[in-house]
Amino acid sequence: MRFVSLARGVAATAAMIVAAGGCGARPGPEGTSGAAGTTGAAGTTGSAGTSGSAGTTGAAGTTGSAGTTGSAGSSGGAGTTGSTGTAGTTGAAGTTGSAGTTGTGGTTGGGGNRSPISGLPQPATAGVAQPSGTAGNLKVLDWAGFKAAVSWTFDDSQPSQIAHYAELQAVGVPMTFYISTGNSTESGYDATWAQAIIDGHEIGNHTVHHCKSDLTGCSFGTPLAALGDERDQASSYIAQHYAAQGAAWTSASPFGDTGYDGLDQLRFLVNRGVPGGMIGAGTTDSTDPFNLPIHLAAQGETAAMFNAASDSAHAGGKWLIFLVHSITPTSATWYNPVAITDVTAAMSYDKSLADVWTDTVVAIAAYWRAQKVLAGLTPAASGGASTWTWTLPAHFPPGKYLRVKVDGGTLTQSGRTLPWDDHGYYEIALDPGTLTLSP
Repeated sequence: MRFVSLARGVAATAAMIVAAGGCGARPGPEGTSGAAGTTGAAGTTGSAGTSGSAGTTGAAGTTGSAGTTGSAGSSGGAGTTGSTGTAGTTGAAGTTGSAGTTGTGGTTGGGGNRSPISGLPQPATAGVAQPSGTAGNLKVLDWAGFKAAVSWTFDDSQPSQIAHYAELQAVGVPMTFYISTGNSTESGYDATWAQAIIDGHEIGNHTVHHCKSDLTGCSFGTPLAALGDERDQASSYIAQHYAAQGAAWTSASPFGDTGYDGLDQLRFLVNRGVPGGMIGAGTTDSTDPFNLPIHLAAQGETAAMFNAASDSAHAGGKWLIFLVHSITPTSATWYNPVAITDVTAAMSYDKSLADVWTDTVVAIAAYWRAQKVLAGLTPAASGGASTWTWTLPAHFPPGKYLRVKVDGGTLTQSGRTLPWDDHGYYEIALDPGTLTLSP
């Protein structure tokens, strides 16, 4: 992203570099011999019909027309049909289908397999007995049952990110790409981001022209009439071009400009800013959901430096959001270039931490915000049962879940008893807006 950003909490001004033009039968020679048979017909010119009968010998030249048998060589061409058998190789391409399992590999970014109910990654801990005490003491687990969380974000839909997408995808970690649709003419743009969604990643809103909140300093072209249009047209582009995702649920402010925060509250679940820092879990955390802090990848940052930040988040039980811009090697260095080998090595390190949830911004943000909602509720009591009722934040994505524990009792939603997961929790759906715990 071409902006003045805060790296490790210290303000720094960087010059923006704007790329030019945008941030059958084959006749054989044997047949010719057949024509020589006509010479035999010349024998007809001979004396007496006897010579003519010799002409019959000429008719034997018709045997020359057996050169047509040469055309039977086209049967050899049928051997080409044998090459069709190589099309069976396409069947081998079906093996690529099994590579779809790589999609589940992406879930490894969460630390293991994904729950068949919620789709959330499952922690390494297993074999936990279902609680059998007195019904009560409902508690939402931090970070879906993991100790900490990490998100990898990439700004501006830069050419270098498109060029290195296959290497990023190969790690198997879900990522968020904040795209600026004003540079959609870049080679491979739509194909890359459409594939990213299929691969389980998130496409977020980074406006159309990447302008400051006063509509100056745009990185791509001329600003639209109003700041809200910059957001709305980018969201419309995402919905129209990447139907597999549909809406854009989260955003990132160009240049980290906080002037976007107010309008983002009316459009998104969260907005990622650029102040340095990490995010805590539960109700004691006071992080502004519309100016989420980050760890900015500095120019030339190494895997070891990234890993140190991850270790800090791990130790503190926090959510860490990495922000990466240009990836080298590239001929399009826009801002703070970092080597692809360092980025993928650091992502692989996060993936290796069994008790760290590595996922998209929208996945972790939805859990983080819903936890605050549920944890702040007082249940209604009736006949020994307790019922929690909630309203989700605006622009909340559907189909999300929380993980909870209780001392005992039976949890139900919409008349259905929730099963215990031996990884140590119950999974509750957020869409119903209600949950009941009975003795």
